[in-house]
Amino acid sequence: MQNFALKAKSAIKKVAALGAGAVMLGATVGAAAALDLGEYPSPFIVSGKYDSSNVLVVGASADASDTLGAVDISNGLQFESKTCSGSGGSVTVSGGVTEEIPLGSAVADANSYTFDTELEDDDINTFLDTTITFQSADYDVHEVLAFADGNSTIETSLTSADDDYETDVAMEVMGDAIKYFYLFDQTIQPNKSTAALPLEIKFLGKTLKITNVDSSSNKFTAYVGTEYFMGVADSVEVSGKKVTLANVGSGGAIVVDVDGVSETIPAAGTETVNGIEITNDETFYEDNKDQRSATLVIGKESQETYQDGDPYVGEDEDDPNWVWDIDNLNDNAASSLLAGAADVPTSTASTSYGPKLGIENDFVWNDDSDNPIGVGECLDLPNNYVAICLDSLTVKDDDYLTLTFEFDTSADLSKSCGGCTALTAAKAIYIHTNKDETLVVDDSGLDNSGNITSDKKTDKIWLTDLYAVTGASDTDKLSVYYEDTDNKVQYAGYVNSDDSAAVEFGYIESDNTKGSDATLYVTAGTNGVTPEVRFYDATYLSSYENISMNFSATADVIKALGDTLSSEEAGEVVWSSGGKALLTNVGTKDEDQRTQYGTILRDQKSHGASDEVVMEIPGDEVFANVVIKGTAATTSTSSSNCAITKVDVKSMLDTEVTNPANYNLIVVGGPAINAIAEQFIGSADDFRATYSAGEAVIKLVANGDKVAMVVAGYNAMDTRRAAKVLSNYKDYALAGTSVTVKGTTLTDMTVVKG
Repeated sequence: MQNFALKAKSAIKKVAALGAGAVMLGATVGAAAALDLGEYPSPFIVSGKYDSSNVLVVGASADASDTLGAVDISNGLQFESKTCSGSGGSVTVSGGVTEEIPLGSAVADANSYTFDTELEDDDINTFLDTTITFQSADYDVHEVLAFADGNSTIETSLTSADDDYETDVAMEVMGDAIKYFYLFDQTIQPNKSTAALPLEIKFLGKTLKITNVDSSSNKFTAYVGTEYFMGVADSVEVSGKKVTLANVGSGGAIVVDVDGVSETIPAAGTETVNGIEITNDETFYEDNKDQRSATLVIGKESQETYQDGDPYVGEDEDDPNWVWDIDNLNDNAASSLLAGAADVPTSTASTSYGPKLGIENDFVWNDDSDNPIGVGECLDLPNNYVAICLDSLTVKDDDYLTLTFEFDTSADLSKSCGGCTALTAAKAIYIHTNKDETLVVDDSGLDNSGNITSDKKTDKIWLTDLYAVTGASDTDKLSVYYEDTDNKVQYAGYVNSDDSAAVEFGYIESDNTKGSDATLYVTAGTNGVTPEVRFYDATYLSSYENISMNFSATADVIKALGDTLSSEEAGEVVWSSGGKALLTNVGTKDEDQRTQYGTILRDQKSHGASDEVVMEIPGDEVFANVVIKGTAATTSTSSSNCAITKVDVKSMLDTEVTNPANYNLIVVGGPAINAIAEQFIGSADDFRATYSAGEAVIKLVANGDKVAMVVAGYNAMDTRRAAKVLSNYKDYALAGTSVTVKGTTLTDMTVVKG
């Protein structure tokens, strides 16, 4: 699945803060927030996208087995770096939810076949439903993804009336249609927050520390940089600049240096030093300078004040994609939402419905110029915390039937009547498909039905005036002919119609599109002849969807598609949908169009000039497989096509890694041979005291706002076995932050927890 950057809006900005420390709101990718080997290859690969900060590290003097193990892991990562788009089929999701959404329908509303308007942790497994501590008391909290009822829809070029979609399917989104909320399930008073006792929560997967709430408004102040615990002389790299803690004073002041520019910051103070904002959050003073330390919040912005409607962290100030949705932060109450609205009280008489802390989309996608997401693309919320994906369509690209209606100026139908001359060059509407026996002449719809006694399968049907057979003029009657299995033209009967009543004369049978799904009707009379294809589904279309073709006639003889031969006209082909109350002239549209059922009308302007209509009928009604998932979810699509993306899998020797916190590390080899491994799992002596020959550990540990995964064996072959387990991770029960791999060969590995 391709992760989709919002094309119509400015790119999401992220504070580039690298180094050791806890991740604060607005920081770079928060891989350390989710340490679970069960989610491998995440966080090194998320939704098929390889993280460019990944580095494989082996010891400078490592055994060849360590190198071979690193190669196995590298090959596995390369294989997992791929985007998959289903060309048709069903979708299964682990850690998220999926629905088959009808074209032209809402993504979420009250219907049983769409998503609920509110999704929580039982839908998205990375969503929180937990307890936090604030002011020495515990509070239950949970997260919600909420949709304004019906304001996010799956559209085609005809349901949206935007020609530029052509055959594509897109998700249109109105303003304020998608909302994320962090909600408090018990009475809480956020305005008690202080710098010393902040309200600390995980918001969109990042740590948010609220240090103040304005008592007269809903403004709040919070740390939005990255938090670092640093000793004197420690350095981190932030936005390409080296930040060093030079000293800590006894009164809580600190001295910092940013690329050679020094500044003193008082206790609890904030200063911008050489373009980097630093907040002195907390200090620890000892007489021995080497034992002094401080907790700093560092970033382009370390703290900020927000109110309702302000751009979310890192958004373009003038044109944000996401804005804050904040209310009632001075209330002493629990949060509550009304299903389907997501931002109104549960009772309109209520004067307070509790603290509301969330974001909502500020963009509008309602036509192709907005670049809404299409098939195989995702709309990502900030921090890539939730993805709303138009994963695939339910019908494969090659599962379509070509159906053509054309004006035939000289149809030879004479074999149906023993060579009668009147039918050697009849003017007719010729209906044909590219697959045998996919058209059916409906016996029950014909008068004079003694010519056939049951429905007849064919791939060729002709409609012509009754005068050619009887010699009598009758503007309401049309003869129906078909080609039988012996390639002989047969007369089936006639339809008796007038301008006010369409008569069914046939239907389509192509895979699961059959019977009442796609029926053939015709109206004949003083206004000419109008055949039509009617699509119907009692559950999803709610009313017929029609493609009507208006053929003109003179003295009961068909003369052209439209009024003029060999000329395209807007009203000669009309698409309509009773369920959506839409009617569109498509006769002069010079692009392919897709209907609500999923049928594709081919470039009608070009075909109209040849007095024909060409359409592709899907083998079943087309739905959009929409997936909503968190960062750890996996998706598989039947009949999917996957393309592996070549990636640069970086590798380094342990001696080349000067700042481990700059990378997502995959450290291969134990601490005796790999100095980086020692930093994360302890000394070689400690390691050998814990593990024995035939054992290895795979361990995930926090590495600032990155992660480190150590693959270390008691000896080199043990390390190689553990690497084999990772390269075939789907065959093993990986879970938690650490597993032990046991074995004696490269084929007998077992994995145990811890």
